[in-house]
Amino acid sequence: MDVSGAIRTALFQAISGISVDGVAIPVFDGIVNPNVTIPTIRNANVYIVLQDQQESEAPNQNMCSERITANITVRVVTKYATGGVVDRTLCDTIAGLVHAAVRSGRKHNLTSSAVNIQNVDYPVSRNIDEFAGGQTALSRVIIYSITANI
Repeated sequence: MDVSGAIRTALFQAISGISVDGVAIPVFDGIVNPNVTIPTIRNANVYIVLQDQQESEAPNQNMCSERITANITVRVVTKYATGGVVDRTLCDTIAGLVHAAVRSGRKHNLTSSAVNIQNVDYPVSRNIDEFAGGQTALSRVIIYSITANI
């Protein structure tokens, strides 16, 4: 498995199984699978998507192996079928669960048999609001910076 796939797999495994109010939240790799039923929690359709990813050679190398830095985007989506009555609390709760699954304080929870994941930084988190077709989507975009030895 290449480094890109190894890191995506580690992240996917870490956040799969997240649930709110006893309902499992599906995680998709790249695009939402139209054959998967999107659950409704607190009046919102909810899901998580692993989106953009890039790798580059890390600026600090070691003597034993090549070190890379990978940036990967996780998007938490809560979609309401209303014309404005929404609540960001659910999106924030799910984003917090994602972050707890990925990192415990300063330590990360990602494991891979293909690469040695050294560090997971949390450089960017932002909210995005979208309105279309009578629906309101509240999203949290989280970008993790992952350092791994390959």
